[in-house]
Amino acid sequence: MVARRHHYVPKCYLKSFSLNNGRNKKFQLLVFDAASKKRFVTASENVALERDFNTIDLDGHPPDAFENAMASVESEISSAVAHIVETKSLASENDRTLLLNLIGLLHVRNPRLREITRSFRERVAQRILDIALSSREMWDSQMKKAKNAGAMAQDADTDYDKMKKSYSPANYKIEIPSEEHVRSEMDTFNHALPFLFERKWVLVKAPEDSPGFVTCDHPVSLTWSEPQFGRIPLGLRTKGTEIFFPISPNLAVVGAFELENGEADFNDEQVASSNGTTILNAHRQVYAGRDDFRYQIDQKQKPQPASALITDKKFTRSA
Repeated sequence: MVARRHHYVPKCYLKSFSLNNGRNKKFQLLVFDAASKKRFVTASENVALERDFNTIDLDGHPPDAFENAMASVESEISSAVAHIVETKSLASENDRTLLLNLIGLLHVRNPRLREITRSFRERVAQRILDIALSSREMWDSQMKKAKNAGAMAQDADTDYDKMKKSYSPANYKIEIPSEEHVRSEMDTFNHALPFLFERKWVLVKAPEDSPGFVTCDHPVSLTWSEPQFGRIPLGLRTKGTEIFFPISPNLAVVGAFELENGEADFNDEQVASSNGTTILNAHRQVYAGRDDFRYQIDQKQKPQPASALITDKKFTRSA
């Protein structure tokens, strides 16, 4: 049977944030949902997923070929993440390599970026149609070219008046096949991964007695190290930027070109500020293993309790 519920945030990663440290038979998470403005507990297998997210339609390959390939990769990543959590160290080169691969995959493969890509193509297509329909001469010329190029059947109905009357941008939506998304994402991943390895990484630790870090459905946060007032593009290769990525409630990593590899202990205020960064980067949901964490979105205000999150407009507007 072909599985169609595909996780874009691996369950093996979310396991580290599960309630009771994963001792339950099914790993459960405390979920804060910005769209519904509700919080609830559910199994990790029920979050951060989309139907057919990894499904491909390619000759000679089953539709779940890429999903199965990702499962194999995630199995290796799972062991590395578990070892990092257990040892509280990035000393293992293999663990570090697999962790950076996880960060790279999460950064380039998610519904937010897919929708940005889709909506951009849709706007381009709408603009092209607007131009083509600007006059009968323009329309007939473009339809003739399309038929001669084999992009359209010779007997296709291309009546200008019918199209002009029926066309409305609201009636059309561009869809991109998932295999095209997958191909583009893997190309981007291969291009982006070296920039992750060029960064220096600091393993940061939350206080032993604190609720620690939270995570979300878009857990790789890329931010400026210092406030920027120009128009420099924010990217993985941009100097003066930091990547924050929570590994577990007790551990996270910070990656920047200007740092040195090492470790650091965060106090409660730094943990709360980091949680604010993760929350602002969420696509829709925030996940935690405890209900007493704190977060700080506005640096001018005191850290807020977890109970305030589902009514926090800075979080709920992200949906």
